[in-house]
Amino acid sequence: LLAGRLVVAPGIDAIEAAFNPAKYGEASPEPVLEAVIPSLTDPSLAPAGKHVMSVVAQYAPAELRGGWDAGGPAFRDRILAVLERHLPGLSARVLAAELLTPADLEARYRMPGGHWHHGELAVDQMMMLRPVHGAGQYTTPVPGLYLCGAGSHPGGGVMGAAGLNAARRILAEAS
Repeated sequence: LLAGRLVVAPGIDAIEAAFNPAKYGEASPEPVLEAVIPSLTDPSLAPAGKHVMSVVAQYAPAELRGGWDAGGPAFRDRILAVLERHLPGLSARVLAAELLTPADLEARYRMPGGHWHHGELAVDQMMMLRPVHGAGQYTTPVPGLYLCGAGSHPGGGVMGAAGLNAARRILAEAS
């Protein structure tokens, strides 16, 4: 965490177990988490001696069974409990916590389904199938229109890779 990033994903079985409930409109009891502390590199984000932590819980269902208003607080508490297990003493230092649900992300940032990777991180939307069947490998049904960005392989968080891959595709087709 000294570098400002923590990923909680104990293994492939834990990742599958975290994803599975979302298929049924449920929140994972053990969510896969990615936490960053941007105030480590930009102290202006928090008061002196304090920090800001942003945590992404992967695979939250777009529509939670029973609704996010009812189930959101319990999911937030579950996320904090998982973090506490990996960062003992963290909960005593948390002054405030806010949960942004997929619906919140959609409303605030215009991301359909709250998918900040421009699509669900599911097997049928990964690798050569990203972002969707028929528009993978950086091409589209529209001649001359190519895709790159978080919605293209390898997805968000791998800066520039989708653009490089799309450029290579364009150059290969042009030669």
